[in-house]
Amino acid sequence: MSLCDAESLDGRPLPKLEGDSPYPAKSLIDWADRRYTLVPGHPDLPSLHDGAAANDPATDNLVGMRKWWFEHPDWMDFLTPGHPGHEDKLLERSLYLDHWAPLIAPGSRVLDVGGGIGRFSQWCLDQGCDVHLVDPDLRSLWAAVRHAGGREGRFDVHWTTGDGLPDVAPVDVVIAAEVLCYVPDPEAVVAAIGRVLKPDGLLLCSVEARYGWAMGPDVAEGSLPALLGDGVVHVDGDRWVKTYTEESLRHALRSMDVVDVRPSHYVLSGPFEAAAGDMSLEEIRAMEQRLRSHPVTAPLNRAWMATARPRG
Repeated sequence: MSLCDAESLDGRPLPKLEGDSPYPAKSLIDWADRRYTLVPGHPDLPSLHDGAAANDPATDNLVGMRKWWFEHPDWMDFLTPGHPGHEDKLLERSLYLDHWAPLIAPGSRVLDVGGGIGRFSQWCLDQGCDVHLVDPDLRSLWAAVRHAGGREGRFDVHWTTGDGLPDVAPVDVVIAAEVLCYVPDPEAVVAAIGRVLKPDGLLLCSVEARYGWAMGPDVAEGSLPALLGDGVVHVDGDRWVKTYTEESLRHALRSMDVVDVRPSHYVLSGPFEAAAGDMSLEEIRAMEQRLRSHPVTAPLNRAWMATARPRG
């Protein structure tokens, strides 16, 4: 699953890796724009990467991602300055880090589950952390390595799913931002996370909140019955999303000790997106507080953020 298992897809030798995993991020600059395959941690990943139809509805997220990488690669690679969504995604990351940054000490050992192109890994590397990023989308892993190259810290990527985590224990922090809402068995993912965390380690996670998501501009047409039922929205060949209430999130995390659950109204990507317009980070922070405290807007948060520890 690791970069040490990488096989070139263009016939050219891949750059050598320095030392043991995770690898110095500074040395990964030579991996930029290379294409390679890794040992998959799930048997369906290679066929989904190549465009096969999903056998499991929940893997329609990967089918949809593949389509977007071909049709809108600039949107998918939002960490590149000047690409669409770049500023908004970094502002959203800042909202998370207002709560999570104090919990990630410089030099920590971090596992970024479902880390995509490295939005949080990038920040952690800049703090000198050792970071392992897990994602089932191989194209996202290529981008994550490209964005890691030349930074501080150490980095490796693993082509697998949240319930098939690599053997990287023990880690200080697991980040699972917007992950548990895209897996059919969140309890299995939480259990896998618990096995790699140190006894005093932390899980920092977030999920889509049910009613704020339903009012967002990207809500799936025809999803109202699901949102009034079990909260699972499935668009064939495009996405599978489980939206959460606070109660259902706490239930998914029940094998761990939940330290904190709090709402985020995600001003730039939720029901208030159009009304918000362009706002600075400080304005967004102030508006988050107002929306969270107002009796009408309080239940319309776009996301839930949670912090949890291994039990026992």
